[in-house]
Amino acid sequence: MTRVDNSSAVKRTTRDPRSPATLRFALVVLAVAGILASEPARPDDWPSRPVKIIVAFGPGGAADQLGRLLAIELSATFKQQFFVENKPGSSGSIGSALAARADPDGYTLLIAGSGPHLTGPAVNSNIGYDPMRDFTHIAMIGGDGYALAINPALGVRSLAELLTLARHKPLAAASPGPGSLGHLLLEQLNRKANVDIQHIPSPGGGVTDVVGNHVPMALTALLTLGEHIHAGTLVALAVASTERIPAFADVPTFTELGYPDVRGTTWFWLAGPKELPASIIDKLSREVRRIVQLPRTKQRFERQSLLAMDLDVGGLNKFLSDELEFWIPLAKDVGLKVE
Repeated sequence: MTRVDNSSAVKRTTRDPRSPATLRFALVVLAVAGILASEPARPDDWPSRPVKIIVAFGPGGAADQLGRLLAIELSATFKQQFFVENKPGSSGSIGSALAARADPDGYTLLIAGSGPHLTGPAVNSNIGYDPMRDFTHIAMIGGDGYALAINPALGVRSLAELLTLARHKPLAAASPGPGSLGHLLLEQLNRKANVDIQHIPSPGGGVTDVVGNHVPMALTALLTLGEHIHAGTLVALAVASTERIPAFADVPTFTELGYPDVRGTTWFWLAGPKELPASIIDKLSREVRRIVQLPRTKQRFERQSLLAMDLDVGGLNKFLSDELEFWIPLAKDVGLKVE
C-alpha cells in the first residue's frame, strides 16, 4: 500500500503565528474589538444595564426613602435594576459632586435636594459645582416640610412665648448642619424677630438632642420630627411651608404668625450630569411624574407628611432658578457664609 505524505499540504495551510501577515491580522481583530467594546451605549437602548441612583445623605432620611421608592418603581418599568448608593457628607455636596462628574450616559443619577443645590450654594461659593449648569434636572419628586419644634420642658407653648423667652435668656436651636435649610430659617427668624438664638449643627437634624433635652429646640424636617410631635415628646410651634400641612393641621405657619420671610421646604428631584441625552431625559421625566401620581405613592406621602409637586423639565428648571434667586440674597442679607 502506497503511503501518501500530506506534510507539505499541512505546511501550506498552517499560518505561522510569528509571520507579519498573522500579526497584522491579529492587530486588526484587536482594534475592531476595542472599538466595539468602547463604543458607548446608544441612548435608544437605555437602559441596557443597571442604573445607579446616588443619594447624597445617609440611609433613612427623606432623600434615601424617595430614592429607594424610585428605584423599585423604575426597575419594574424599565426591566433593569435601579439601585441606591448612599454617598453622605458635607451636607450633601460630596454625593452631588460625584454625580456632576459622572458620564452623561444615564447610568448615574442623583436624588438632588434643596440643601446641596439651593441653600448650600447660597452660603458656600466654593461648593465645587454650579447647581444649574453642572446638572440635568429631570423631574420633581417631593418635599419635606420644616418645623420649629421644642422640648416640652422649655415651658413655652407658642412661637410668641418662645421669642419673648429668647430676648431674656440665651437659647440654642439645632439644625441638620451649617448652610442647611434649618440654619437659614433660624438666621432669618433671628433677624426678623430681633432675637439671637444660637445655631447648633447636629446629626439627624438634632431630633435626638432635643428629645434628650440637650438642646431646647430644632428647626428641621418633619419626616424626622413627626413621630415625636404625634407622641408629645416634642411640641411643634410653627411650620415653614407656605400653607399648613394636613398631618399637622393644628400647627400654624410662620407666615400666619407674622413672619412671612421665614419660609422653606426641602425639595427633592431626580437629576443627572449635564448633557444627558434628551431621549433619556424624556423617558425618566415622564416615568417619575407618573410614579408620583400613583395612588400608592400619594398614600405614602400622606403617611410621611411629604409634599408633592408635579413639574416638567422646564417648570423644574424655572422653579430651581427662582429658589436660588431667593436664597442667595437672603444668605447675603443675614451675613451667612460657610466654607
